[in-house]
Amino acid sequence: MNDPKLLWAPHAWLDGWRDRVLLRVENGHWREVTPDVPAPAGAKILNGPALPGMVNAHSHAFQRAFAGLAEHRSADQDDFWTWRDRMYGLAMKITPEQLRAVATQLYVELLRGGYTHVVEFHYLHTQTDGKPYPDPLTLSHALIAAAADAGIGLTMAPVVYERAGFERPVLRHDQIRFSQSAEQVWQAYQSLPRSTTINAAIGIHSLRAASSQSLEKLLHLAKDADIPFHIHCAEQTGEVDACLAATGKRPIEWLAAEHRLDPRWMLTHATHTTPA
Repeated sequence: MNDPKLLWAPHAWLDGWRDRVLLRVENGHWREVTPDVPAPAGAKILNGPALPGMVNAHSHAFQRAFAGLAEHRSADQDDFWTWRDRMYGLAMKITPEQLRAVATQLYVELLRGGYTHVVEFHYLHTQTDGKPYPDPLTLSHALIAAAADAGIGLTMAPVVYERAGFERPVLRHDQIRFSQSAEQVWQAYQSLPRSTTINAAIGIHSLRAASSQSLEKLLHLAKDADIPFHIHCAEQTGEVDACLAATGKRPIEWLAAEHRLDPRWMLTHATHTTPA
């Protein structure tokens, strides 16, 4: 148990700018945030205004390793999908040690930018040959260690990734490190460590990469538990077209019709949507 810590800010952003704000920290959580309070004895006086830390709600830390290396056109038809192929090339090579180093750099950069928590949408699971590590959470532990090294809060969201597309029931060779079933994700979710700075969620890569049966299984396992569900949804027009061809519905439309979206769901990259 940590001793309570008192901070006092001349100004802080709460529901707007407020003056003379007392902030009490206990066991890694805010226990009191009270405006219009004189600075008490023993409180640390902040030198300037206090702002809430921001949350990066969707991160793939390993991709930091090739930032700047894909921002050029190498063919007339370069697009998201060719960028993805280059990203797969990196994903097939990175080791746990390299992942920790890259993620630590990213997390320090986030802290410097005002982010105090990051949600890692984690779909890099296996060894480079597609076989599980002796500890299936090896790459998760690398990210957890990186967050501890940097001093940032972390939510791990292990991701279901089981097929290459609606009509492609197996993964491509350059996707084999992503392989993870609903049962494996549920086991990972249950096994991940928890602390005042580490939490867990559940990820579904996308409707094209996870079957409806796997979504049903995860929802059944979670029941009514307050577990965040993260999913890529309608990121590219090609994804929307494939979903329409396979299901007769656009991705968000299908999720709403089949899985009763509730406040636990986070639809990431929901770019190509309709007013409905």
